[in-house]
Amino acid sequence: MTRFAGQVALVTGGTSGIGEAVVRGLAAEGAKVAILSNAPQADLDAAIASGAVAAAQQVDIADADAVARAVAMLTDVIGAPDILVNNAAIWQPNPVPESPIALFDRHIDVNLKGSFYVTQAVLPAMIARGEGRIIFVSSVSGVAGRAGDSAYSASKAGVAMLARTLAAEQGPRGIRINCVCPGAVATPLTAGLRTAEGEAAIAALMENHPSPRRQFFMDPAQIADLILYLASPQSSAIHGAVIAADEGLTATM
Repeated sequence: MTRFAGQVALVTGGTSGIGEAVVRGLAAEGAKVAILSNAPQADLDAAIASGAVAAAQQVDIADADAVARAVAMLTDVIGAPDILVNNAAIWQPNPVPESPIALFDRHIDVNLKGSFYVTQAVLPAMIARGEGRIIFVSSVSGVAGRAGDSAYSASKAGVAMLARTLAAEQGPRGIRINCVCPGAVATPLTAGLRTAEGEAAIAALMENHPSPRRQFFMDPAQIADLILYLASPQSSAIHGAVIAADEGLTATM
């Protein structure tokens, strides 16, 4: 399929995990893909060398001015994005009350405000064109919450609501906005959970799990397939949706 032939896509956090899978999927279906990432320059160069990425810019998405400059530079190189995937995020446990305030702030700055900054930088061109698709990546932790993850859960809940409110705001302008809430996915972000102890904890959560596969961690490609669907014309009826992609985990919580 070439669902995205001739289109420009921007993916944040596109060098690993879900973002990397999204980049590969978009490129395989004809999109010209750019990435924003705070990964080392060598990783960005490797992504471009792979052929899947047309342009990349190293940036801390928590810096609004830097984001605006980076989006402008990428637009000059490959054109204004038709598709934006707000995927970049951080996660670090922060049980209260011992959590440093700076750690809570950093989750909000990157996960929530960073998604807002990138969206704000991309929207003017989409509005002028009268068309665009934006997919936010939240988390089931932002839907159900998780002990010890107040910062991450709060930031991801904010991401989901940001997606819904922007969908209501920008839908009449031809911009379709949705949100995906992945469960446990095998990415660098969850590396610390992929231990015997971590899998035992997930196994306990899955005791009444609807999925027959009893899979501890989903493959990033499973989430990427959903994101590509939401970026495609096939999902034209879906606006402002917050979709849990967790093999039914939250259905039992």
